[in-house]
Amino acid sequence: MLFIIRSTVSIATLPVLTTGEAAQDAWASSLLVVPGTVLIVLLVGGLGIKFKEMTVVEYSAELLGRPLGAVVSSLFLLVFLHFAATDIRVYAEVLISGFTPKTPIPFIVGIVIALAVIASQLGIETIGRMADVLTPLFVLFIALGILGCLVTFDIQHLEPVLSRGSMPIISGALTPTALGAKYLTLAMLIPNTTKPSKALTYAVVSVLLSGVVLIAVATSAVAVLGADLSRNTVFPFFKALRSVRITQLIQRIEALAVISWGYGVFIDVSLLLYSGAKGLSQLLGLDDYRVLLLPLAVIWGFYTVESHDTLLELMHVYRPSTLIPFVTVMVFVPYIVLWIAYLIRVRRSHGESG
Repeated sequence: MLFIIRSTVSIATLPVLTTGEAAQDAWASSLLVVPGTVLIVLLVGGLGIKFKEMTVVEYSAELLGRPLGAVVSSLFLLVFLHFAATDIRVYAEVLISGFTPKTPIPFIVGIVIALAVIASQLGIETIGRMADVLTPLFVLFIALGILGCLVTFDIQHLEPVLSRGSMPIISGALTPTALGAKYLTLAMLIPNTTKPSKALTYAVVSVLLSGVVLIAVATSAVAVLGADLSRNTVFPFFKALRSVRITQLIQRIEALAVISWGYGVFIDVSLLLYSGAKGLSQLLGLDDYRVLLLPLAVIWGFYTVESHDTLLELMHVYRPSTLIPFVTVMVFVPYIVLWIAYLIRVRRSHGESG
């Protein structure tokens, strides 16, 4: 599940190209994204495996007390809502612009959320098994898309290599690294795993594998479109595949990216909706999160449709000046506070033992 939701970013907006100045060095920015995302996983998952039987909502209350713990948990729930709404809306926009221009956005949003509600209603095990089923297809379609790019692959578009120094490369890595905050879902998954102690290892592996996808997709998009066109295109990988004509019979291979993207959005939104409903039920002291799915679905659907008027406005969400402060305030700072509280607790317990 973590591999899919992380890789979906690569085939969607490809932020190493669209949010920074990496240009032909997008592959180098992709390399930087991997260690940055690993640090986020360690920040979130490292504390999670200290409380293997608890979600982040539960151990926030344990470490900070109920009032402050509820505030921190509420921030995390808003993060789930924000990422889900953004992902659904971007996917709806690309479907409408590329395939079904007369379809209303609320219709596509409603379909995606309805499927996510059904999956969440059946439980996290069902979402996990769906990920098992969809992962081979997800990887296959991405691989076929990358292979299709080889038809018009021009290595000269990747030159000159590292000619502008390190700052453009760093700027291209900022947004995709910040999007690693989606690993906040790991804090809700650990108590459901059969081997919680290995959850952190699996999460790191998912970062490495999704990093391979990101590097391959970024390199392919630049090699096909060129640095300037890639940087000024909203969906570079989608655009690159659309420009490929393998034969007279085999065309429109961008459908491969859209299908794999759809798989990713389904798993992504299902996991985020489950995490949001589960976390809110624990915050409210409810025994079953399922009673919250329908109300949350309505709220999430309304927010998805109404939060942004245009695609251009929506894409500003991915700008470093917008995304990094949001993730810092909503995820990084609360987790640093949680880690400090945990370390103080450990020190006190050692002092009492002494």
